[in-house]
Amino acid sequence: MKIIAQTPTELILRDSGVVLRVMGLFLGALGGWALFIGLAQPEGRGAIVPIVIGSLIALGGVLLVVLPARRTFAFSRAERLFIIANQRFGRVERQIIPLDQVADVSLEESASSDGNTYRISVTLTDQRRIPWTSYYSSGHASKQVVVDLVRDFLRLEPTPAQGSGALTPQGERTVRRSRAFLWLMGAFCCVFLAIGARMLAKEQHRLSVFRPVQATVLSTRVDEHSDSDGSTYEPVVVYRYRVDDRSYTASRVTPLRESRSGSWASRVAGGYQVGNTYTAFYDPENPADAYLLRSRSVIPWAFVAFSVVGLAIIAAAIRGTREMTRMAYRARAVTVRR
Repeated sequence: MKIIAQTPTELILRDSGVVLRVMGLFLGALGGWALFIGLAQPEGRGAIVPIVIGSLIALGGVLLVVLPARRTFAFSRAERLFIIANQRFGRVERQIIPLDQVADVSLEESASSDGNTYRISVTLTDQRRIPWTSYYSSGHASKQVVVDLVRDFLRLEPTPAQGSGALTPQGERTVRRSRAFLWLMGAFCCVFLAIGARMLAKEQHRLSVFRPVQATVLSTRVDEHSDSDGSTYEPVVVYRYRVDDRSYTASRVTPLRESRSGSWASRVAGGYQVGNTYTAFYDPENPADAYLLRSRSVIPWAFVAFSVVGLAIIAAAIRGTREMTRMAYRARAVTVRR
């Protein structure tokens, strides 16, 4: 919730649905990644499941990004009106309520095993309640600041926990530490994004620059790579080829050296028969550098997708902490005036 204007006669607040849109970005990236994995697989049953699931997840993410309306709440003492404006796809719908019909502004709470969430609600004199959002979310302190500001603007009786929206000095230190941690996580995301971008650039270079050459397969095998997280498997195909009357031997199969599941590695290595001739691709500037299978890897896209989504979530969180701090200062001012 963002304060757009605050004067003695006017108070305007806006909710842009950032929580839903960030969730939509995450689901869109996750669905796109699953869809890309499905499209990158050879034709068959194994490709259908990730394509269907990825499409549904991506569609849900897109809907979460584009469907939430931007809601504006305007209180005017001069016109004695409370206006709720919903803007979606360029269209604006307004609900106009006389200011003297606003009886109360409060926080609605939803309790669950994962913790409590909140949303702001207006109660009218006829006991109707108008929630400001269709969903509950965390952030009690920032929402309480909004409630306190609106109640102070409307000159309603203070809530029993007046000023509870204002952060304590310890709370402000916690917010600053959280912001520093978010910046640190953002730096890590930038590192992973740079790694993914570098891998994409290297892969694109090898796909576009390397030249075809006939190669004879000498041997095939699957290498296992183990660590604390488990084992991955890499297909290894040793092959010989000639460039400018000079013989070279290489073993890389894909443009980027990859390790995945055992079934994938066995399937790739099993596609090459010893003694047969296949088309390989070599670097004209360094003929010893070559690969066999002309295909794109999902790994660089995973680095890029999750880094971008992580940066989007972190940016939204940093913006939220800044807004919380600004609202805390306003809450102190409200408490002092009282």
